[in-house]
Amino acid sequence: MTPTFAENEGRRKDRRGSLRQVLPSGVPASIHLSSGHSGCVTLGDISRAGARIVRRGLMEVKINDQVFLNVSDYALFRNVYLSACVKWMTTMNHKIHMGLAFTEGPVLPGTILDQYFDRALLAPGSLDV
Repeated sequence: MTPTFAENEGRRKDRRGSLRQVLPSGVPASIHLSSGHSGCVTLGDISRAGARIVRRGLMEVKINDQVFLNVSDYALFRNVYLSACVKWMTTMNHKIHMGLAFTEGPVLPGTILDQYFDRALLAPGSLDV
């Protein structure tokens, strides 16, 4: 019997070395493959060391592939472009979930991603739902 998504997710959380922030309703991003192909994804959660992305539909990517993750905030005219390695993949409800580890070290403060990392500093119950 193969493990369920929830069981796999629990195992991954145990191995994570940095705190992941679950994002509200998925934040839009794009993934760029070394083959030149790209596609739209959403960020499911993120830490300074990696992210979980979700994509509806197929994408020709394998574990250990090098990719680039582009997260943009069009209202602020800012983006962050991160080199990453695909560490795991699973399919659930016709969506591909991929775990990425950033390959150039942790994301340092000063990017548009700080708004998500700073959520951990807010008092409980103060998050907009």
